[in-house]
Amino acid sequence: MGRGKVELKRIENSKSRQVTFSKRRNGLLKKAFELSVLCEADIAIIVFSSTGKAYQYSNQENLSGEDLSSLGMREIKQLERQLKAGIDHIRSRKAIKHIFLG
Repeated sequence: MGRGKVELKRIENSKSRQVTFSKRRNGLLKKAFELSVLCEADIAIIVFSSTGKAYQYSNQENLSGEDLSSLGMREIKQLERQLKAGIDHIRSRKAIKHIFLG
């Protein structure tokens, strides 16, 4: 037998919200790791908490900025554009959510 559906709405209690955020963030990062291993997918995730703290995961060292020595200038600029586009997209979605959830 499966679990029932969880009603998606903002958790009012701040401590419960933080605990849920931490658990779900860890679950998300675990799933991202599993997906990268099973499917040889390139994964990069940035998660912002309600306090604005950023958490990140990347299965490629060059996506986290650790190993850029093997990349040429063209590849580095392409990577920078991809990361900037991703961050811009995340910020716009965050702003929209902030407007609607206030």
